[in-house]
Amino acid sequence: MRKIDIRTAKDQVARSDTIRNINKLVVLNYIREFEPTSRAEIARYTALQRSTVSSLVTSLIEEGLVKEVGIGKSSGGRKPMLLELSRDEEAAIGVDITPSMTTIATANLAGEILEKHSFPTFADREKTVSNILRVLEKIKGKLRKNNIQIGVSVPGVVDDVSGVVIYIPFFGWENWKLREELSKRLELPVLVDNDANAIALAESWFGKSEVRGVKSFIAVLVAEGLGTGIFFDGQIYRGNKGAAGEFGHMTIGKQRSDTTCSCGGRYCLEAFVSNKATLNRYNKLAGKAEDDIEKVFDLVLRGDKKALEAVFETVDFLGLGIANLIVGLSPEVVVIAGKITRLWNLIQPTLIEKVSSTIKQKIPTAKITASTLGENPTLLGAISLSLVKKFAKVDLVV
Repeated sequence: MRKIDIRTAKDQVARSDTIRNINKLVVLNYIREFEPTSRAEIARYTALQRSTVSSLVTSLIEEGLVKEVGIGKSSGGRKPMLLELSRDEEAAIGVDITPSMTTIATANLAGEILEKHSFPTFADREKTVSNILRVLEKIKGKLRKNNIQIGVSVPGVVDDVSGVVIYIPFFGWENWKLREELSKRLELPVLVDNDANAIALAESWFGKSEVRGVKSFIAVLVAEGLGTGIFFDGQIYRGNKGAAGEFGHMTIGKQRSDTTCSCGGRYCLEAFVSNKATLNRYNKLAGKAEDDIEKVFDLVLRGDKKALEAVFETVDFLGLGIANLIVGLSPEVVVIAGKITRLWNLIQPTLIEKVSSTIKQKIPTAKITASTLGENPTLLGAISLSLVKKFAKVDLVV
C-alpha cells in the first residue's frame, strides 16, 4: 500500500492521457523483457484490448523506440509480426564518475554501449567538469536526436530532486550543482544519482531474471568505497535528501581498522570491506606496496596464500554487513557488484556461510548473488539513469 500525497494531487490524478502513457510504458517494458514478441502476446499478457495494443505499438514505432523484425510462428491463425526494441541509434548518454576514472558512453535503448571515452577523475572539480563537458559536447554534436537525457552516476550523496551532489567524501566535494552545470551548458535534461542507486536501477532492468523478477532487493557495490542501493516495492528508496543506503558508514563494533574510510573514520564497514581495505590488508601481510586490486585478485586465482587471507578477511566483514542489511530490511535478494565478483565461485560459499551463521532469528532468507552487469556496473547504472524517462514513470523511481 502506498500513501497518496495530497500535496501533489494535481500531478497524481488519472487523466486519459495519463492512462494511455502508463499503458504505453507497460507495452514498452513488456517488449524489453520478452523480445522478440508479438502484439497478440502483449495483449494476452497485459489483458489490454488488441486494438489498444496495436495503437500503442504504432506510437512506439513512430517514436523510434520499437521496430518490427520479421514474421513469427503461427499458433493457429495468421503468422504474427514480431517486435523488439530499436537498437539502431543512440538513446542514452551515461556519465560514470568514480574516484579514479570518469567514463562517458552512449548506448542504445537496450543499454548496449555504442561509444565510450575514459579519463582520470581529478581532485580539482573544475578540471573534471571541464573534461566531462568537452566529451559531452562532442557527443551531442553527433546525435541524431536531441531528446536524450544524460544520466550521471557519482560516488556520494545526491539530492535527486534538485540534482545537487551534497557530498563526495573521496574529494571533499560539497553542494555541487552538477545537474545545473551540465544542463545549462548542453541544453539537455540531466539526472544525477548515487552510484549504488544507479546500479540498483540497472539491475532491475538489465540484471539476471532472479533479480528483475522480485520487488525488493539490495545492490551492494564493493569498490574504492562501499555503497548500497535499496530497491523496494518497484522503486529506488532514497530517504531524506537522497542519503539512504549509506551502509558503508555504519559501525560494526569497537574494532578499529588499519584502513581509513572515505569519510575519515576507522570504524565504518567500508574501512573493512572496500578494495582499499583489501589492498592494505594484503600489503601488510605480504610486505608489498601493491595499489592495483586486480593484481591481488589475480594472485588469489593463482592460489597465493597471503592474497587469499586478505580477501577472505574482507569476505568475512562483508558477510557481517550483509547480515545486518537482511535483518534490518528483509530484501528478497542481495546483489554483489564490483571487481570482487571475479572471485565469486571462490568466495560465495564462505560469504553465504558467514551471513547464515550471523543471523540467529528465524526470518525469511535472502538469496545472495553476483551482479551480471559486467566489468563496469556503475557505467550501466548511469546509462539506466539516462533511459529512465523512456521506461518508467518518474515518480516510480525517484
